[in-house]
Amino acid sequence: MAQDYRRAKLRGKSFKGQNLAGADFSYSDIRGADFTDANLKDANFSHAKAGLQRRWAIVLVIFALLLSALSGLLSAIGGSLVGILLLDSNRENLYVGIVSVAVLAIFFLITIYRGVSAAFGFMALSVTCAGVAAVGWAGIVAVTWAGGTANAGAMELAQVVAVIVTGAVAVLATILGTVVIAGTVVLAGAIAGLLAVTVTISTGALVSGVVAVMAARVNSIAGGIAVAIAISVILLSAYVGCRAFFEDEKQTVIRDLALSLVTRYGTKFQGSDLSDADFTRAKLKNTNLLRANLTRTNWFEVSKLNVAMIGTSYLSNSQIRKLLLTKESPNKNLDGWDLQGLNLRGANFADASLIGTKLNHANLQNANLARVNFMRSQVDGTDFRSATLTGAFIENWGITPETNLDGVNCDYIFMRVPTKDNPNPRRLPGNWEETFQEGEFTQFFSPLSQVSPG
Repeated sequence: MAQDYRRAKLRGKSFKGQNLAGADFSYSDIRGADFTDANLKDANFSHAKAGLQRRWAIVLVIFALLLSALSGLLSAIGGSLVGILLLDSNRENLYVGIVSVAVLAIFFLITIYRGVSAAFGFMALSVTCAGVAAVGWAGIVAVTWAGGTANAGAMELAQVVAVIVTGAVAVLATILGTVVIAGTVVLAGAIAGLLAVTVTISTGALVSGVVAVMAARVNSIAGGIAVAIAISVILLSAYVGCRAFFEDEKQTVIRDLALSLVTRYGTKFQGSDLSDADFTRAKLKNTNLLRANLTRTNWFEVSKLNVAMIGTSYLSNSQIRKLLLTKESPNKNLDGWDLQGLNLRGANFADASLIGTKLNHANLQNANLARVNFMRSQVDGTDFRSATLTGAFIENWGITPETNLDGVNCDYIFMRVPTKDNPNPRRLPGNWEETFQEGEFTQFFSPLSQVSPG
Protein backbone atom coordinates (compact mmCIF):
# COMPACT_ATOMS: atom_id res chain seq x y z
CA MET A 1 0.00 0.00 0.00
CA ALA A 2 1.35 3.44 -0.95
CA GLN A 3 2.52 5.55 1.98
CA ASP A 4 0.51 8.65 2.86
CA TYR A 5 2.36 11.85 3.80
CA ARG A 6 -0.36 14.22 2.65
CA ARG A 7 -0.04 17.67 4.32
CA ALA A 8 2.79 16.36 6.53
CA LYS A 9 5.58 18.54 7.90
CA LEU A 10 8.72 16.79 6.70
CA ARG A 11 11.29 19.58 6.95
CA GLY A 12 14.81 18.16 7.10
CA LYS A 13 13.64 14.52 7.08
CA SER A 14 15.77 11.87 5.37
CA PHE A 15 14.19 9.42 2.92
CA LYS A 16 17.49 8.55 1.33
CA GLY A 17 17.38 5.32 -0.70
CA GLN A 18 13.85 4.40 0.43
CA ASN A 19 11.15 2.78 -1.71
CA LEU A 20 8.39 5.38 -1.84
CA ALA A 21 6.75 4.39 -5.14
CA GLY A 22 3.25 5.84 -5.34
CA ALA A 23 3.59 7.72 -2.04
CA ASP A 24 1.40 10.79 -1.50
CA PHE A 25 3.33 13.91 -0.51
CA SER A 26 0.70 16.36 -1.78
CA TYR A 27 0.50 19.68 0.10
CA SER A 28 3.40 18.58 2.35
CA ASP A 29 6.32 20.72 3.54
CA ILE A 30 9.49 18.99 2.28
CA ARG A 31 11.94 21.88 2.68
CA GLY A 32 15.39 20.47 3.36
CA ALA A 33 14.18 16.86 2.97
CA ASP A 34 16.61 14.32 1.46
CA PHE A 35 15.24 11.95 -1.20
CA THR A 36 18.63 11.03 -2.66
CA ASP A 37 18.49 7.74 -4.65
CA ALA A 38 14.91 7.07 -3.49
CA ASN A 39 12.31 5.26 -5.60
CA LEU A 40 9.61 7.88 -6.13
CA LYS A 41 7.95 6.46 -9.21
CA ASP A 42 4.31 7.62 -9.48
CA ALA A 43 4.71 9.66 -6.28
CA ASN A 44 2.39 12.63 -5.79
CA PHE A 45 4.15 15.89 -4.87
CA SER A 46 1.38 18.20 -6.09
CA HIS A 47 1.26 21.50 -4.17
CA ALA A 48 4.28 20.43 -2.07
CA LYS A 49 6.68 23.07 -0.79
CA ALA A 50 10.37 22.29 -1.34
CA GLY A 51 13.56 24.32 -0.91
CA LEU A 52 15.51 25.72 2.00
CA GLN A 53 14.53 25.60 5.62
CA ARG A 54 14.23 29.06 7.09
CA ARG A 55 17.35 28.81 9.25
CA TRP A 56 19.52 27.95 6.24
CA ALA A 57 17.95 30.75 4.24
CA ILE A 58 18.92 33.20 7.00
CA VAL A 59 22.46 31.82 7.16
CA LEU A 60 22.91 32.18 3.40
CA VAL A 61 21.50 35.72 3.46
CA ILE A 62 24.00 36.71 6.14
CA PHE A 63 26.79 35.04 4.15
CA ALA A 64 25.77 36.94 1.02
CA LEU A 65 25.73 40.26 2.89
CA LEU A 66 29.19 39.62 4.32
CA LEU A 67 30.43 38.65 0.88
CA SER A 68 28.98 41.85 -0.54
CA ALA A 69 30.66 43.91 2.17
CA LEU A 70 33.97 42.19 1.39
CA SER A 71 33.55 42.89 -2.31
CA GLY A 72 32.85 46.56 -1.58
CA LEU A 73 36.00 46.75 0.54
CA LEU A 74 38.16 45.11 -2.13
CA SER A 75 36.75 47.20 -4.96
CA ALA A 76 37.40 50.42 -3.02
CA ILE A 77 40.93 49.33 -2.11
CA GLY A 78 41.64 48.46 -5.73
CA GLY A 79 40.22 51.79 -6.88
CA SER A 80 42.28 53.71 -4.30
CA LEU A 81 45.45 51.93 -5.39
CA VAL A 82 44.79 52.78 -9.03
CA GLY A 83 44.10 56.41 -8.12
CA ILE A 84 47.34 56.70 -6.15
CA LEU A 85 49.34 55.17 -9.00
CA LEU A 86 47.82 57.52 -11.60
CA LEU A 87 48.67 60.57 -9.50
CA ASP A 88 52.19 59.46 -8.57
CA SER A 89 54.95 61.70 -9.89
CA ASN A 90 57.03 58.59 -10.59
CA ARG A 91 56.69 57.82 -14.30
CA GLU A 92 56.90 54.06 -13.80
CA ASN A 93 54.02 54.12 -11.30
CA LEU A 94 51.94 56.18 -13.75
CA TYR A 95 52.50 53.49 -16.38
CA VAL A 96 51.43 50.85 -13.88
CA GLY A 97 48.21 52.76 -13.18
CA ILE A 98 47.39 53.18 -16.88
CA VAL A 99 48.00 49.51 -17.63
CA SER A 100 45.84 48.51 -14.66
CA VAL A 101 42.94 50.69 -15.80
CA ALA A 102 43.21 49.30 -19.33
CA VAL A 103 43.22 45.70 -18.11
CA LEU A 104 40.24 46.24 -15.80
CA ALA A 105 38.32 48.01 -18.60
CA ILE A 106 38.91 45.06 -20.93
CA PHE A 107 37.85 42.73 -18.12
CA PHE A 108 34.58 44.65 -17.72
CA LEU A 109 33.83 44.54 -21.45
CA ILE A 110 34.57 40.82 -21.76
CA THR A 111 32.38 40.15 -18.70
CA ILE A 112 29.43 41.94 -20.31
CA TYR A 113 29.75 40.58 -23.84
CA ARG A 114 31.34 37.15 -23.36
CA GLY A 115 30.62 36.21 -19.76
CA VAL A 116 32.44 35.89 -16.46
CA SER A 117 34.31 32.70 -17.36
CA ALA A 118 35.87 34.32 -20.44
CA ALA A 119 36.70 37.46 -18.44
CA PHE A 120 38.47 35.53 -15.71
CA GLY A 121 40.36 33.60 -18.37
CA PHE A 122 41.61 36.92 -19.68
CA MET A 123 42.41 38.06 -16.15
CA ALA A 124 44.37 34.89 -15.42
CA LEU A 125 46.35 35.40 -18.63
CA SER A 126 47.02 39.03 -17.71
CA VAL A 127 48.21 38.11 -14.22
CA THR A 128 50.45 35.37 -15.62
CA CYS A 129 51.97 37.68 -18.23
CA ALA A 130 52.51 40.40 -15.63
CA GLY A 131 54.19 37.94 -13.28
CA VAL A 132 56.46 36.57 -16.00
CA ALA A 133 57.31 40.10 -17.10
CA ALA A 134 58.14 41.09 -13.51
CA VAL A 135 60.50 38.14 -13.10
CA GLY A 136 62.06 38.77 -16.49
CA TRP A 137 62.49 42.46 -15.83
CA ALA A 138 64.10 41.76 -12.47
CA GLY A 139 66.53 39.33 -14.11
CA ILE A 140 67.52 41.72 -16.89
CA VAL A 141 68.03 44.62 -14.53
CA ALA A 142 70.02 42.40 -12.18
CA VAL A 143 72.46 41.68 -14.99
CA THR A 144 72.78 45.26 -16.25
CA TRP A 145 72.29 47.37 -13.15
CA ALA A 146 72.43 47.09 -9.41
CA GLY A 147 70.29 44.67 -7.51
CA GLY A 148 68.30 47.51 -5.93
CA THR A 149 67.08 48.67 -9.32
CA ALA A 150 66.08 45.11 -10.15
CA ASN A 151 64.01 44.92 -7.01
CA ALA A 152 62.36 48.23 -7.85
CA GLY A 153 61.48 47.03 -11.33
CA ALA A 154 60.03 43.82 -10.02
CA MET A 155 58.02 45.74 -7.44
CA GLU A 156 56.56 48.03 -10.10
CA LEU A 157 55.16 45.13 -12.08
CA ALA A 158 54.16 43.42 -8.86
CA GLN A 159 51.91 46.44 -8.31
CA VAL A 160 50.23 45.67 -11.63
CA VAL A 161 49.61 42.12 -10.46
CA ALA A 162 48.25 43.37 -7.14
CA VAL A 163 45.81 45.75 -8.81
CA ILE A 164 44.62 43.12 -11.29
CA VAL A 165 44.15 40.44 -8.65
CA THR A 166 42.38 42.86 -6.27
CA GLY A 167 39.99 43.98 -9.03
CA ALA A 168 39.25 40.41 -10.11
CA VAL A 169 38.49 39.22 -6.57
CA ALA A 170 36.30 42.27 -5.97
CA VAL A 171 34.22 41.65 -9.09
CA LEU A 172 33.86 37.92 -8.39
CA ALA A 173 32.85 38.47 -4.76
CA THR A 174 30.25 41.12 -5.62
CA ILE A 175 28.74 39.08 -8.46
CA LEU A 176 28.55 35.95 -6.32
CA GLY A 177 26.96 37.84 -3.44
CA THR A 178 24.32 39.34 -5.74
CA VAL A 179 23.37 35.99 -7.30
CA VAL A 180 23.29 34.11 -3.99
CA ILE A 181 21.02 36.69 -2.36
CA ALA A 182 18.69 36.69 -5.37
CA GLY A 183 18.54 32.89 -5.44
CA THR A 184 17.86 32.31 -1.74
CA VAL A 185 15.68 35.13 -0.49
CA VAL A 186 12.83 35.03 -2.98
CA LEU A 187 10.44 34.33 -0.09
CA ALA A 188 7.57 36.49 -1.23
CA GLY A 189 7.92 36.68 -5.00
CA ALA A 190 9.76 39.01 -7.32
CA ILE A 191 9.42 42.09 -5.10
CA ALA A 192 11.24 40.41 -2.21
CA GLY A 193 13.92 39.16 -4.58
CA LEU A 194 14.56 42.62 -6.00
CA LEU A 195 14.65 44.05 -2.49
CA ALA A 196 17.24 41.45 -1.49
CA VAL A 197 19.43 42.31 -4.46
CA THR A 198 19.16 46.02 -3.61
CA VAL A 199 20.20 45.38 0.00
CA THR A 200 23.20 43.34 -1.13
CA ILE A 201 24.40 45.95 -3.60
CA SER A 202 23.86 48.71 -1.02
CA THR A 203 25.98 46.83 1.52
CA GLY A 204 28.88 46.63 -0.92
CA ALA A 205 28.42 50.27 -1.91
CA LEU A 206 28.39 51.40 1.73
CA VAL A 207 31.66 49.66 2.55
CA SER A 208 33.34 50.84 -0.64
CA GLY A 209 32.12 54.38 0.07
CA VAL A 210 33.69 54.37 3.55
CA VAL A 211 37.03 53.25 2.15
CA ALA A 212 36.81 55.79 -0.66
CA VAL A 213 36.19 58.62 1.83
CA MET A 214 39.27 57.52 3.78
CA ALA A 215 41.26 57.60 0.56
CA ALA A 216 39.89 61.05 -0.24
CA ARG A 217 41.37 62.38 3.00
CA VAL A 218 44.79 61.51 1.65
CA ASN A 219 44.09 62.76 -1.86
CA SER A 220 40.69 63.95 -3.10
CA ILE A 221 41.38 62.97 -6.72
CA ALA A 222 42.54 59.50 -5.67
CA GLY A 223 39.38 59.20 -3.59
CA GLY A 224 37.27 60.20 -6.59
CA ILE A 225 38.95 57.56 -8.75
CA ALA A 226 38.37 54.99 -6.00
CA VAL A 227 34.66 55.88 -5.91
CA ALA A 228 34.36 55.67 -9.71
CA ILE A 229 36.02 52.25 -9.88
CA ALA A 230 34.05 50.92 -6.89
CA ILE A 231 30.74 52.06 -8.41
CA SER A 232 31.70 50.52 -11.76
CA VAL A 233 32.46 47.20 -10.09
CA ILE A 234 29.19 47.22 -8.15
CA LEU A 235 27.09 48.12 -11.20
CA LEU A 236 28.84 45.49 -13.29
CA SER A 237 28.28 42.91 -10.57
CA ALA A 238 24.61 43.81 -10.27
CA TYR A 239 24.19 43.49 -14.04
CA VAL A 240 25.99 40.14 -14.24
CA GLY A 241 24.20 38.82 -11.16
CA CYS A 242 20.78 39.67 -12.60
CA ARG A 243 21.71 38.19 -16.00
CA ALA A 244 22.82 34.99 -14.27
CA PHE A 245 19.60 34.89 -12.24
CA PHE A 246 17.55 35.18 -15.45
CA GLU A 247 19.54 32.35 -17.10
CA ASP A 248 21.80 34.25 -19.48
CA GLU A 249 23.94 31.51 -21.05
CA LYS A 250 27.04 33.74 -20.90
CA GLN A 251 26.80 33.87 -17.10
CA THR A 252 26.20 30.14 -16.57
CA VAL A 253 29.30 29.76 -14.38
CA ILE A 254 28.07 32.26 -11.80
CA ARG A 255 24.55 30.81 -11.83
CA ASP A 256 25.76 27.23 -11.38
CA LEU A 257 28.13 28.28 -8.60
CA ALA A 258 25.35 30.05 -6.69
CA LEU A 259 22.81 27.26 -7.20
CA SER A 260 25.28 24.57 -6.16
CA LEU A 261 25.70 26.46 -2.88
CA VAL A 262 22.04 27.09 -2.07
CA THR A 263 20.74 23.67 -3.17
CA ARG A 264 23.27 22.00 -0.89
CA TYR A 265 20.88 22.78 1.97
CA GLY A 266 17.61 22.55 0.00
CA THR A 267 15.41 19.59 -0.92
CA LYS A 268 17.47 16.84 -2.57
CA PHE A 269 16.20 14.55 -5.32
CA GLN A 270 19.54 13.74 -6.94
CA GLY A 271 19.73 10.21 -8.28
CA SER A 272 16.10 9.46 -7.40
CA ASP A 273 13.53 7.82 -9.70
CA LEU A 274 10.84 10.43 -10.38
CA SER A 275 9.36 8.74 -13.44
CA ASP A 276 5.61 9.48 -13.70
CA ALA A 277 5.76 11.53 -10.49
CA ASP A 278 3.39 14.50 -10.20
CA PHE A 279 4.66 17.95 -9.12
CA THR A 280 1.58 19.91 -10.20
CA ARG A 281 1.69 23.41 -8.67
CA ALA A 282 4.56 22.48 -6.34
CA LYS A 283 7.17 25.05 -5.25
CA LEU A 284 10.66 23.80 -6.11
CA LYS A 285 13.05 26.68 -5.50
CA ASN A 286 16.52 25.67 -4.31
CA THR A 287 15.83 22.00 -5.13
CA ASN A 288 18.50 19.57 -6.38
CA LEU A 289 17.33 17.41 -9.31
CA LEU A 290 20.73 16.31 -10.62
CA ARG A 291 20.88 12.76 -12.05
CA ALA A 292 17.19 12.15 -11.25
CA ASN A 293 15.06 10.04 -13.62
CA LEU A 294 12.52 12.59 -14.89
CA THR A 295 10.71 10.39 -17.44
CA ARG A 296 7.11 11.61 -17.85
CA THR A 297 7.34 13.67 -14.66
CA ASN A 298 4.47 16.17 -14.47
CA TRP A 299 5.69 19.78 -14.06
CA PHE A 300 2.39 21.56 -14.69
CA GLU A 301 2.41 25.06 -13.16
CA VAL A 302 5.40 24.30 -10.92
CA SER A 303 6.83 27.53 -9.46
CA LYS A 304 10.48 28.53 -8.94
CA LEU A 305 11.80 25.75 -11.16
CA ASN A 306 14.17 28.32 -12.66
CA VAL A 307 16.08 28.44 -9.34
CA ALA A 308 16.40 24.67 -9.00
CA MET A 309 19.53 22.66 -9.88
CA ILE A 310 18.42 20.84 -13.04
CA GLY A 311 21.76 20.00 -14.65
CA THR A 312 21.65 18.87 -18.28
CA SER A 313 18.16 17.31 -18.21
CA TYR A 314 15.45 18.35 -20.65
CA LEU A 315 14.48 21.05 -18.12
CA SER A 316 17.61 22.99 -19.07
CA ASN A 317 15.91 23.88 -22.36
CA SER A 318 13.87 27.00 -21.53
CA GLN A 319 11.36 26.42 -24.35
CA ILE A 320 10.68 22.84 -23.32
CA ARG A 321 10.44 23.91 -19.68
CA LYS A 322 7.86 26.55 -20.61
CA LEU A 323 5.88 23.95 -22.56
CA LEU A 324 5.88 21.56 -19.58
CA LEU A 325 4.89 24.27 -17.12
CA THR A 326 2.02 25.71 -19.16
CA LYS A 327 0.98 22.72 -21.32
CA GLU A 328 0.55 25.29 -24.07
CA SER A 329 2.71 25.17 -27.19
CA PRO A 330 5.13 28.15 -26.97
CA ASN A 331 4.92 28.36 -30.76
CA LYS A 332 3.10 26.46 -33.45
CA ASN A 333 6.26 25.07 -35.03
CA LEU A 334 7.83 22.26 -33.02
CA ASP A 335 9.39 20.51 -36.02
CA GLY A 336 12.27 18.26 -35.00
CA TRP A 337 11.92 18.91 -31.25
CA ASP A 338 12.97 16.14 -28.89
CA LEU A 339 9.96 15.58 -26.62
CA GLN A 340 10.69 11.96 -25.79
CA GLY A 341 9.59 10.78 -22.37
CA LEU A 342 7.87 14.06 -21.46
CA ASN A 343 4.60 14.44 -19.60
CA LEU A 344 2.36 16.49 -21.92
CA ARG A 345 -0.91 15.21 -20.55
CA GLY A 346 -3.73 17.62 -21.35
CA ALA A 347 -1.45 19.84 -23.44
CA ASN A 348 -2.90 22.05 -26.17
CA PHE A 349 -1.11 21.48 -29.50
CA ALA A 350 -4.04 22.37 -31.77
CA ASP A 351 -2.87 23.36 -35.30
CA ALA A 352 0.81 22.85 -34.38
CA SER A 353 3.45 21.41 -36.71
CA LEU A 354 5.29 18.40 -35.28
CA ILE A 355 7.10 17.29 -38.42
CA GLY A 356 9.88 14.88 -37.47
CA THR A 357 9.28 15.51 -33.76
CA LYS A 358 10.40 12.79 -31.35
CA LEU A 359 7.48 11.82 -29.11
CA ASN A 360 8.57 8.31 -28.15
CA HIS A 361 7.16 7.22 -24.76
CA ALA A 362 5.69 10.67 -24.15
CA ASN A 363 2.43 11.05 -22.20
CA LEU A 364 -0.17 12.80 -24.41
CA GLN A 365 -3.28 11.63 -22.60
CA ASN A 366 -6.23 14.01 -23.03
CA ALA A 367 -4.09 16.32 -25.19
CA ASN A 368 -5.67 18.50 -27.86
CA LEU A 369 -3.93 17.41 -31.07
CA ALA A 370 -6.57 18.60 -33.51
CA ARG A 371 -5.20 19.35 -36.99
CA VAL A 372 -1.60 18.68 -35.86
CA ASN A 373 0.91 17.73 -38.55
CA PHE A 374 2.57 14.47 -37.39
CA MET A 375 4.44 13.88 -40.66
CA ARG A 376 7.48 11.62 -39.97
CA SER A 377 7.06 12.09 -36.21
CA GLN A 378 8.22 9.29 -33.90
CA VAL A 379 5.46 7.94 -31.66
CA ASP A 380 6.85 4.62 -30.43
CA GLY A 381 5.20 3.84 -27.10
CA THR A 382 3.47 7.24 -27.04
CA ASP A 383 0.37 7.37 -24.84
CA PHE A 384 -2.51 8.97 -26.81
CA ARG A 385 -5.30 7.73 -24.54
CA SER A 386 -8.38 9.99 -24.74
CA ALA A 387 -6.43 12.53 -26.85
CA THR A 388 -8.18 14.48 -29.61
CA LEU A 389 -6.74 13.75 -33.08
CA THR A 390 -9.49 15.11 -35.30
CA GLY A 391 -8.08 16.52 -38.54
CA ALA A 392 -4.49 15.47 -37.77
CA PHE A 393 -2.04 14.63 -40.59
CA ILE A 394 -0.25 11.32 -39.97
CA GLU A 395 1.81 10.81 -43.12
CA ASN A 396 4.62 8.36 -42.36
CA TRP A 397 4.37 8.78 -38.59
CA GLY A 398 6.29 6.09 -36.72
CA ILE A 399 3.44 4.24 -35.02
CA THR A 400 4.34 0.89 -33.36
CA PRO A 401 2.44 -1.85 -31.49
CA GLU A 402 3.40 -0.08 -28.23
CA THR A 403 1.64 3.15 -29.25
CA ASN A 404 -1.47 3.47 -27.08
CA LEU A 405 -4.53 4.77 -28.96
CA ASP A 406 -7.21 3.65 -26.50
CA GLY A 407 -10.14 6.03 -26.28
CA VAL A 408 -8.77 8.46 -28.90
CA ASN A 409 -11.33 11.10 -29.95
CA CYS A 410 -11.16 11.46 -33.72
CA ASP A 411 -13.86 12.34 -36.25
CA TYR A 412 -11.54 12.08 -39.27
CA ILE A 413 -7.85 11.86 -40.11
CA PHE A 414 -5.63 12.72 -43.11
CA MET A 415 -3.12 10.19 -44.39
CA ARG A 416 -1.26 12.81 -46.44
CA VAL A 417 -0.14 16.41 -45.92
CA PRO A 418 -1.74 18.94 -48.32
CA THR A 419 0.43 20.06 -51.25
CA LYS A 420 -0.09 22.32 -54.24
CA ASP A 421 -0.64 19.29 -56.43
CA ASN A 422 -2.82 17.53 -53.88
CA PRO A 423 -4.78 20.12 -51.89
CA ASN A 424 -7.22 17.44 -50.69
CA PRO A 425 -5.03 14.72 -49.09
CA ARG A 426 -6.34 11.24 -48.47
CA ARG A 427 -9.00 11.44 -45.81
CA LEU A 428 -10.38 8.74 -43.56
CA PRO A 429 -13.29 8.09 -43.64
CA GLY A 430 -13.12 8.56 -47.39
CA ASN A 431 -16.58 10.09 -47.58
CA TRP A 432 -16.20 13.72 -46.49
CA GLU A 433 -19.70 13.59 -45.07
CA GLU A 434 -18.84 10.72 -42.72
CA THR A 435 -16.92 10.60 -39.43
CA PHE A 436 -15.44 7.83 -37.30
CA GLN A 437 -17.83 6.27 -34.85
CA GLU A 438 -16.79 6.00 -31.20
CA GLY A 439 -13.80 3.64 -30.92
CA GLU A 440 -13.62 3.14 -34.71
CA PHE A 441 -10.37 5.07 -35.10
CA THR A 442 -8.57 2.83 -32.57
CA GLN A 443 -9.96 -0.33 -34.16
CA PHE A 444 -9.04 0.85 -37.65
CA PHE A 445 -5.38 1.59 -36.82
CA SER A 446 -4.64 -1.30 -34.46
CA PRO A 447 -4.19 -3.89 -37.26
CA LEU A 448 -1.90 -1.46 -39.09
CA SER A 449 0.16 -0.49 -36.05
CA GLN A 450 3.17 -2.51 -37.14
CA VAL A 451 3.59 -0.49 -40.33
CA SER A 452 3.17 3.15 -41.22
CA PRO A 453 -0.35 3.66 -42.62
CA GLY A 454 -0.46 4.92 -46.03
